Amino acid sequence: MSESNFDEESRIELSGEPAPQEANFLAMSAKNERRNFRLGVTNGVLYGLGTSFISRSTIIPSFFSHLTNSNALIGIVSQFESIGWYLPQFFVASFVVHWPKKLALYRIGWWVRGAALFLLAAVTLWSPSAGVLLALAIILYATFAAGSGLSGVVFLDLVAKTIPAKRRGRFFGLRISLASVLSVTLGAGTISFLLARSHFPINFGWVFLVAAVVVTVGLGFMAFMREPRTPVVPDQRNLLEHFREGWKVYREDKRFSTYVNTRMLMSTATIGVPFLVIFAHKKLGFHVHDIGYFVAADCIGTLVGNFFWERLTDRRSAKICLEAATITNVALPVIVLLYLWFPLPKLLYASVFSIAAAFDAGTSIGGMTYIIEISPEHDRSTYIGLFNSLMSLPLMLTAAAGALLDLTGYGTLYILVLALSIASLFAVRRLEAHAK
Repeated sequence: MSESNFDEESRIELSGEPAPQEANFLAMSAKNERRNFRLGVTNGVLYGLGTSFISRSTIIPSFFSHLTNSNALIGIVSQFESIGWYLPQFFVASFVVHWPKKLALYRIGWWVRGAALFLLAAVTLWSPSAGVLLALAIILYATFAAGSGLSGVVFLDLVAKTIPAKRRGRFFGLRISLASVLSVTLGAGTISFLLARSHFPINFGWVFLVAAVVVTVGLGFMAFMREPRTPVVPDQRNLLEHFREGWKVYREDKRFSTYVNTRMLMSTATIGVPFLVIFAHKKLGFHVHDIGYFVAADCIGTLVGNFFWERLTDRRSAKICLEAATITNVALPVIVLLYLWFPLPKLLYASVFSIAAAFDAGTSIGGMTYIIEISPEHDRSTYIGLFNSLMSLPLMLTAAAGALLDLTGYGTLYILVLALSIASLFAVRRLEAHAK
């Protein structure tokens, strides 16, 4: 080494400046971080806009209520997207937990979801008999939902690896806020126009087609993120070993198990959401083309709630965000019961969709941030996969909620929802606050 080179390296070391190679690496890492942030936000915005056209709280239950009178069936089908996102993840994680890179699996889920939505639109526009359409729509919507599960583990692992902890609240917040702005302006108006311009099921077929285009394009943005390798990964496991490891995590990590139990109770408190739009149709006299109004209310709730949830998560903690969202959710069954017992103005009923959406946004921003914070980096896929699969269990109770509605009516169902909402508030307050 020449004296001049030695002097230059000494100057850099003494001054604290990074070596040229290190500086280039840091610059490239910062560039990739900015690129991934933009792609991830764009993905969330378009996906959020697209899924407003297949909203599980408005569009899907209304569509299936035209094909069946069974509230139990409507309830469970309306939760397919959430169940499909949550249930497969622990099983999927057993196959990819040892992969240092997992983005390829996300891309498979991208194509499965896109193809299923395009086929759902095509079948609905084909307009077969009610029985055939019901069967095919259930199969295709379930396929779309299952594709979500393929991508779920990858999504949160990718966010954890590419988005710094101090920016995750803003990351999730931008995704939800911008999607809500587009949905309440462009989405709601388009939905009302398409539903009013033709008869059932053609009107829903056009709505599903728009959803297919926007969702597929949106998913594509995240499929092209640059994924860093996970430096340390667990050994490869078979499914039985993965189950044993999952049970060990649940049994030994008390912070994790407490969080799982709390979130399962919070999720159970949402069993009445799929029946809000049916209540509007049957009890309050709203028409199908009024759904756009409910979609707008849904998006406004997300937008306003997100304004607070993002700041609570980044400035306070994920636990505070979850607690505030749970307090908000207590109002939903109270409002439904008031409409059941008193002649309130019809237009104010849309507030229940705003509350449901605000709660969902709060549990998304606070909940995803919390699970990332308490999951060890080397085994994050196991933690996330186990958590999400367990979260699918209370969603299946919507079938029982539908059966309860058929047997006893809306009063009994929403009194139960109120009790569950209050119990959730006590549970979330017992969570351990996790410092950033």
